[in-house]
Amino acid sequence: MATGNFKVKADSAAVTRAMDRLRASYDNLRPTLTNAATELTRRIWYRFAFKRDPDGKTWAPWAASTIKRYAKDPRHKLMLFSRDLRANTKFVAGSRDIRAVMGMPYGLYHEQPYGATNGRLPRRAFMFSTRNGGRALALSDEEYLLNALRYQIRKAADQ
Repeated sequence: MATGNFKVKADSAAVTRAMDRLRASYDNLRPTLTNAATELTRRIWYRFAFKRDPDGKTWAPWAASTIKRYAKDPRHKLMLFSRDLRANTKFVAGSRDIRAVMGMPYGLYHEQPYGATNGRLPRRAFMFSTRNGGRALALSDEEYLLNALRYQIRKAADQ
């Protein structure tokens, strides 16, 4: 029985180029994260418009005493009805991450994961789900972000 040896030399240039494209894609996720941050911010604005939290629950109504107190001074609005909190709350993209920026410190009181800190203020969240201690994206927001990242990776791999 004859035995023979042979060598196979792979042309790795195409694989190396594909790996370089993927590595470059991972090094700068900013384009994808910028689009995702814009979409997540738009979703915050819808939550204000429809008065729903990221999990889809309707915000608790304001107490009659609160409405009465704020109605006396037309310049003073309930925080969730002023534009300041909504307009300045956003997600900001970096090259490898997305940062959440709260428009006003008072907004943290509404983001409480499990009810009021002082026993009186119900949760009226607009950024985070109650998942993971109240500091997680809603499932739909998380899925949007993951799909955007998957798309960028597929696009880089197919070039």
